Amino acid sequence: MLNFNKKLNLKSLKFNSFFFVCFFFLLYFFMNNANYAYSLEKNNDMYLIPIGKVIQVDGQLENLIVRNEVNGCPLKSGDLILRVEGNPIKDFNHLSDVFYSSTGNQISVTVKRGNVIKNLICYKEPLKRVSFNNAISGFATLTYINPETHQFGAVGHAINVGDAKQIPIKSGTISTTSNLEIEKSSRGNVGYINASKNYLIGDFKENTQYGIKGKTRNIDFSNQRKYKVANLDEVQLGKAQIILQNKQNQCVKYDIEILKIENQCTPEPKTFKIRIVDEDLLKETGGIVQGMSGTPIIQNNKIIGAVSHALENNPKIGYGVYIKWML
Repeated sequence: MLNFNKKLNLKSLKFNSFFFVCFFFLLYFFMNNANYAYSLEKNNDMYLIPIGKVIQVDGQLENLIVRNEVNGCPLKSGDLILRVEGNPIKDFNHLSDVFYSSTGNQISVTVKRGNVIKNLICYKEPLKRVSFNNAISGFATLTYINPETHQFGAVGHAINVGDAKQIPIKSGTISTTSNLEIEKSSRGNVGYINASKNYLIGDFKENTQYGIKGKTRNIDFSNQRKYKVANLDEVQLGKAQIILQNKQNQCVKYDIEILKIENQCTPEPKTFKIRIVDEDLLKETGGIVQGMSGTPIIQNNKIIGAVSHALENNPKIGYGVYIKWML
């Protein structure tokens, strides 16, 4: 009995030793993997190239859009035309064919107004005076290029027309510009940029709440400086800079101030409240002007966001959107 008990104790001792060896091995293994994962997280920081070039944005819309309102016609500016007399409508020629093939003096039109689908009855005579369009064109600023994927982001807010928000884009392009002409902003009036279109540098279809996204082409950015993407909790009140094309077609930095930072855990507009303080820029623009939407914002050598809105009653002050919401 005694010898048998000794054997049991020996086996128990061997088992306990084996258990502790396995435990410390697994502990070492998981600690090293945790350190490795942390190291990977640190090394996987995202870098973007902030651009600041004023671009011409051109797009073909998925639907015809109403551009004016006429007495006696229920259509409103910004309505997207979905169907006429039950026929899906994609372009003006198709609309014209359906209109003139209808024999009555009324015609049924299905539109999307905001997020609501409406079935309307229109008299033909006032309907003839309504203008339609299926294209957009305007100026904005190119925010960033991802050097790894060649993807770009621009504008900083959705492209809207009238009451039509975040309108669907069938196909769109962005082009560089030169010969900038700037109508300065003043209190109660937001100015604008006009420019000459140069060469095409990208294509897009995505029109998001935080701007357009697409892929670049015909552009060499190999010598452009890359900036680390900031986490939102790294953004600080106080000094920052924007990068914007000037009248000499150079992208230069201008001083701004971050006045307020919203604590956003999920994508939302107007992350930062900003103020233009650079005297050189104020002499040229008077503050934020139409066409500056998408201008990249830099702070502490990191890209933090883009200009998105101006305050009409004080265009020196506006808002920016956090850069990761644009990705």
